[in-house]
Amino acid sequence: MRRSTALLLLGGIVAGGIFLWLYLGRGPESNALRLRAMATRALAEALVKTRAGRRALVVTNPFASRQGVDRSIPAMEAAGLRGLKEGFGGAVVLEQPAFPELKPEAQSNPRAVAIDPESTTPLSYLMSDQAIDGLVERHPQCDLIVSLVGLPAALDRVQCWQTPGPPRFGLLLPDLRLLGNAAAIRNAVKNGKLAAFVLARPDAPGAEKLGSDSAAEIEKRFLVVTVENIDQVMQAHPRLFPGQ
Repeated sequence: MRRSTALLLLGGIVAGGIFLWLYLGRGPESNALRLRAMATRALAEALVKTRAGRRALVVTNPFASRQGVDRSIPAMEAAGLRGLKEGFGGAVVLEQPAFPELKPEAQSNPRAVAIDPESTTPLSYLMSDQAIDGLVERHPQCDLIVSLVGLPAALDRVQCWQTPGPPRFGLLLPDLRLLGNAAAIRNAVKNGKLAAFVLARPDAPGAEKLGSDSAAEIEKRFLVVTVENIDQVMQAHPRLFPGQ
């Protein structure tokens, strides 16, 4: 299989993350796209509320811009960006979306990279360890990083995550296992490094049952976690947090 074909096939597997897995197979694609926009809007609104930053860099799917991929891949990314713009309004300036650098082996033979099949952010395993640090270095004006595709699996090697202060982070459906145990996650929220993140509720209904009230649907389907409610969410949903 040629490199370009392999990349496109793998892109189809990892591109939509949990939305493709949980919703596209359980409801119309339009509902899945609407859910994506709801989730990112909720994330953006939480980041505004916590005053996480004034200028945001959005880390998105590098496969979405490749020719020949399934149309659901760029559509999913567009829906996510649309939700962020709605949620941020004029409170936060959005930079142009950025693509994280992939590992050399992921570029030459992505099928050779081991990806945890249970991860909500498969791209975490394809990113280079320096992917986020590189983006931060190229965009020093951004004090907020919003990742729609997770963070590198080797998070202990990501300098901007380990260093106190800006940039702060907002994460969509993160694989919390990559962030450490429950205590490490709580500490990241409490010290402001992780300003907000959105999780899927374990008992969320399928996309075919999507109603017209966006606020009600967000409440039923997602957990929006910030410093204000991290302790309550951890107590109410201990199984969502590793090491509990």
